[in-house]
Amino acid sequence: MLDARADAYGHSLALVGPVARELGFTGVVVSDDADAARARALGFRDIVAGRSPVAESLTGPEVYGLAPGARPVLTLEGEIVAVKRVGAGAGVSYGYTHRTERPTTLALVGLGYADGVPRLASNRAEVLVAEGRRPLVGRIAMDQFVASCGDDTPVLGAHAVLFGDPAHGAPSALEWAAWTERDPLALTAGLGHRIRREAR
Repeated sequence: MLDARADAYGHSLALVGPVARELGFTGVVVSDDADAARARALGFRDIVAGRSPVAESLTGPEVYGLAPGARPVLTLEGEIVAVKRVGAGAGVSYGYTHRTERPTTLALVGLGYADGVPRLASNRAEVLVAEGRRPLVGRIAMDQFVASCGDDTPVLGAHAVLFGDPAHGAPSALEWAAWTERDPLALTAGLGHRIRREAR
C-alpha cells in the first residue's frame, strides 16, 4: 500500500499516482477525502483516507527516494533572481547573521520559508549553483535566500538546486533533512503550493 499522505509528501499525488498504478499499486493511504477522490480517479481500489488506522507495511520513503540508498526522485530548484559582488565584511540578509570573510559573489535565489524552505537551514545548508556546492548564507527570508559563490559568477535566471541527485553534484534531501533537523518526509511534505511540480 502506497503512503501518499500530505499530497504524496510534497511530490504531488497527480504525478506520483499514475506511476504507482503502472508499478502495480492498488492501495493508497491519503490525508483527506479530496485526495481520496483523486486516488479513485487514478484507479486505486483500496483507499484509506484521513486518520483511519493504516497497515504497518506502507511503502513510503523509498518510493520518494527518501530512504538511505534509494534513488532520489525529486529535485527542488529555485531561480537565481539577482547576482551581486560584495567586499569583505558585508552583512547578508536579515540581522546580518553572516558576514563575508573576503570579497565574494552572492546569488539571490527566489525561494524562501513561504515556499517551505526551512529557516533552520540558514547558515547551515548547501545548494548547487554553477556546477558547485555553495553555502547558503544569512537568514532564509520569506521569498528568498542567498548563496555565496566565491569568485564564480552564476548566470542570472539560472537555477540553484536545493536538493536532488547527489550523483549530479546536488545535495540530497537526506542532507537537507539533517541540516534542518527533521524527517525527510516532513521536509518534502512542507513544500508550498507556490512551487510548480512537473514530471520529467
